[in-house]
Amino acid sequence: MKKLFFLGACLVALASQPVMAQTGGAEVLVVRITEALRRVNVSITRPDGKSEQLDFENGAFGERLDKSGQGYQKLFAMLYQQGYRLQSTFSAEATPSDVRTTLVFVKGQ
Repeated sequence: MKKLFFLGACLVALASQPVMAQTGGAEVLVVRITEALRRVNVSITRPDGKSEQLDFENGAFGERLDKSGQGYQKLFAMLYQQGYRLQSTFSAEATPSDVRTTLVFVKGQ
């Protein structure tokens, strides 16, 4: 009985491998953000290699802070509506007033 159970478990494991191999690859989208003193520049590179640029106000206080938050909210809402989910982030400080961040979004995992 134990041998029969073991054999059945092996067959189930073997049968599940081809299903995993048939799943499609994930689409990866890269978002590069440069935050300067007054502007945020965003470069979105899509899986097909096409890129688009966005630009909005940057600021640390008051109304400028609100405007940069609104710019980021629109950017992330657009990507989430397209089915992308944030996978990874990394950043580097080019100068004290110029910060660069890279965001990696994935769709179809």
